[in-house]
Amino acid sequence: MKNLIKIEGDPYFIAQRLKEIDDSYEVYFNLEVGKYEVHSNQQVKGSFCFRLPFEILDERTLSHALRTRIENRDKIIAEIERQNLLLEKKNLKKQVDILKEALC
Repeated sequence: MKNLIKIEGDPYFIAQRLKEIDDSYEVYFNLEVGKYEVHSNQQVKGSFCFRLPFEILDERTLSHALRTRIENRDKIIAEIERQNLLLEKKNLKKQVDILKEALC
């Protein structure tokens, strides 16, 4: 895997603790994007699972790994749909407000 450095150990033992969530998880640092990534050595088509949205490996990594597990996909999809609906309503209200201002 080009541009990836495997993280075997870290100050908070995150790489090892991730294995408690899924034994196939491995942590890499992607030199190209400057971010940590979690990969699974058991996935058939590519090992990439997710890129961490923060700069350091800490407890948030474990929480993120648990939240993004496949078992939670229905909850994640529902959350995305709720967010999209809220944004759609907000945008529609904004457009109506702009039209009202333009007509008055």
